[in-house]
Amino acid sequence: MSYIHCYHGNYYKPGENLTRLFEDLVVRPFEEHPSPQPWVEHVVNTDHTYHREEILQQGGANFSEGFNGLLPKDMVLLYCVYYLPMHLFSSYHIFRKHLTPVSDKVMFIDFGCGPLTSGLAFWAAFAGQRDITYIGIDKSEAMLNKAREINRYEDTPFFKGRPLSNCNQLHEFLDQYITVGDQTQIVFNFCYSLARDTLDTENLSIENLFNVLIEIVEKYKQHKMFVIYQNPPIPEGFTLETSKFHENWCRLTTQLSTFQSQITSSKMEQIRYDSLLDSQRLLRKFYFDILTNASAAPFNDPFALPSIS
Repeated sequence: MSYIHCYHGNYYKPGENLTRLFEDLVVRPFEEHPSPQPWVEHVVNTDHTYHREEILQQGGANFSEGFNGLLPKDMVLLYCVYYLPMHLFSSYHIFRKHLTPVSDKVMFIDFGCGPLTSGLAFWAAFAGQRDITYIGIDKSEAMLNKAREINRYEDTPFFKGRPLSNCNQLHEFLDQYITVGDQTQIVFNFCYSLARDTLDTENLSIENLFNVLIEIVEKYKQHKMFVIYQNPPIPEGFTLETSKFHENWCRLTTQLSTFQSQITSSKMEQIRYDSLLDSQRLLRKFYFDILTNASAAPFNDPFALPSIS
């Protein structure tokens, strides 16, 4: 049974198991949430625009802190209502339609992992025949707690791996799971995390993150690697280099000068999916890119995954 269904190439709907996860861990907790005064004032008595722009700041809020009496876990729940399906389906779209087939052993490193969003998408796309180790990095303990809750839910998914709040711990865990020169492919995933002002903190600064990533790339340079990037579309009148949303990505690609993009067509795409609360069909546009190191191409894999039908 498919975890995610795709219709007409870009319209995504959850399968039975994912629908149950959404209902049990997001929709029902939201609808049955206790009603202390801050929740009533800032959630019940306000509209979707206020939720997304004022409380969630378009997904870029500091989820380690509350908001006018709302607890961090309240903000994470609200985030899941609006952004979990959006980013899950867009990530799945990228992985299945654009990611060159991965090997049997994969280390998936998810920077700014949130509530396991891209991890779920990667698992749905590849876990049927892959050995995946997942490491999710997020500075918000409330987000990591939600990721743990989702990971424990019935048949989801990562028995190997762990959440981290500090990217400096990456070296230690990669040494546990990877033997230098074995067939492990390494995937670095950035789903909207490079656009967030809150990325710069004591434990997860942009400069520190880049330094750690470059060190890992150098140490494991014999391995095939992918760097997957997803962020808002480039605003009209701007270029990738001049848009503030993509500034950090441009800096990173400069440092990864030996990597190349495997996307030869447009890097702007869109998906459709249903809202969790009212089943309204929504449209989401996004920019993405996938870089690979020199050893990762060409592939010529005769067992390449078929495209989505």
